[in-house]
Amino acid sequence: MIRTGKQHLEHLRDGRVIYIGSERVDDVTTHPAFRNAAHTVAAIYDMKADPANRTVMTYEDDGERHSIYFLRARTRADLQRRMEGHRKIADMTYGMFGRSPDHVASFITGMTMKPDELKAPHANAANVEKYYRHIRDHDHYVVYAVVPPQAARNPEFYQQQSIPVPSLRVVRETDRGVVIAGMKMLATGAVFADEIWIGNVIPLAPDQKKEAITCAIAVNALGLSLWSRKPTASSCRSEFDAPLAYRYDESDSMLMCDNVEVPWERVFVHDDALLARDIYVKTPSHCYGNHQSNARYWSKMRLILGIVQQNRVRLWRRSGAGSQGDAWESCGTRSSHRWHGQRPDQRLGELA
Repeated sequence: MIRTGKQHLEHLRDGRVIYIGSERVDDVTTHPAFRNAAHTVAAIYDMKADPANRTVMTYEDDGERHSIYFLRARTRADLQRRMEGHRKIADMTYGMFGRSPDHVASFITGMTMKPDELKAPHANAANVEKYYRHIRDHDHYVVYAVVPPQAARNPEFYQQQSIPVPSLRVVRETDRGVVIAGMKMLATGAVFADEIWIGNVIPLAPDQKKEAITCAIAVNALGLSLWSRKPTASSCRSEFDAPLAYRYDESDSMLMCDNVEVPWERVFVHDDALLARDIYVKTPSHCYGNHQSNARYWSKMRLILGIVQQNRVRLWRRSGAGSQGDAWESCGTRSSHRWHGQRPDQRLGELA
């Protein structure tokens, strides 16, 4: 299915627990701190659902249409299609909404393309494949929390003080799944998402097995809360105070789990500290995620260069000189960016 913006906003009213300081946020679609960014995400969904964008933003598989960023590329043309979809989303937000719905979806899509790296008994490739199909078929927005809290990266400190390490970990197993507790960050965009992928992109020590959990949970899971940093929009009197953050502030959050139960079918890696990170770098997962990031940076670079050019024109008109060197340096950056985006034969043709 291809979800609409209205459908996405309705899904966000699900009882999720979100705090800004001591304030409990009941509805992110109407709260002044979040409503503009929530509607930005809805606009992305509406753009994808627009019949005029059907060819660029969707593809067909298993008799259904799916968002283009779930496409598992088999050819260069497939990669081109993915890039065009990423760029269309990035252009909507001037590259400022980094964790848009196509970001983590790309990580998961890439991971399914080399299932032999999700080695049993500590990983479950079948679960990853089922989860990929689940989020693809329901057009879910997934974000990730894959970094431990900064202060928790030295567990010896807590051990010396005889206090618990705050990093998220498995605290027990049941017949139904695992129970997790602790903190994870940064959960960028989580307040606007359907689900959160929990994992580890920073290497763990071999004895950190209980922290080596990779799983997925719904944002409204029992025992889960999100502690948002102060959103920029909350201090804006109008859009002119912060014209980009006003609409595109993704709102990083600290993920807090208080004995959250994760069913076994949503557990992807368990009890293997090395494998918990290898699944990103030994599969196309990280490549797919970076592909989206590079397309987004392309859009952001165009915004920056546009601002530079406008400032240059204004200064030139005011003084009749000045700032040409800086402007041309930026133009050189743009040329370099375009150069690296070309195939070798295109570069040779330009030199000729």
